[in-house]
Amino acid sequence: MSRDEENNYRYFDAHSILQLVDITFFRNLEIPITDLILHLNGDLDQRNQILNNTLVTVDNWIKQLNAVSKVLNTRIREIAHINDCLDGKKNLNLRFPFSKFEPLDLYKKEHVSSLLNNPTNFLLLFTGDHFDTITEEIGIIDIPDNTIPKDHIEESRELYFGGVLTVDRYDYNENNLNKLLKSIQDSANYSSVIAQYIIGGLENNRPIDYYFFWLM
Repeated sequence: MSRDEENNYRYFDAHSILQLVDITFFRNLEIPITDLILHLNGDLDQRNQILNNTLVTVDNWIKQLNAVSKVLNTRIREIAHINDCLDGKKNLNLRFPFSKFEPLDLYKKEHVSSLLNNPTNFLLLFTGDHFDTITEEIGIIDIPDNTIPKDHIEESRELYFGGVLTVDRYDYNENNLNKLLKSIQDSANYSSVIAQYIIGGLENNRPIDYYFFWLM
């Protein structure tokens, strides 16, 4: 289209519009300006190379988005499990997701990386006569079958899913574990409890964390 140049309107022809569409399309794909110049002015081989490079970038984006989608679906499913447990459904029987666990050491790069990649790798281990000895653990998946640490093997032939545990975010001793154990048949036969962090929340305006827990 054409407008009066005296009124300081720009002049566009069809080619200018096509070029603008090209620029907009490839800038939306975050092609660097240097590549964009080659794409708009280079030969076919150069353009083909840029398109192939961009395809690799887009494929990586798709992988990242799929990973994010998987995490979101998992978290949504976990919250649904929490609500089911809080509503009194007893037939969930969730499987303990780790092959083993060990004391958390924030000086170990692999432990920190594990927490950053997935906070649900964080565990609390409750031991002692009243389950009042609490240690921070990190869950590890590196063995096909569902095993537990050697020092627990003799005393723990199986893991029994207990439900959802609520723990004060700043004081692990403020929890409802013993109250929950009273409602679990044969809980006295178990010597320890392992709890997996799921998500944080509020209870009566108090910051708490929700855990799935298993008796061992």
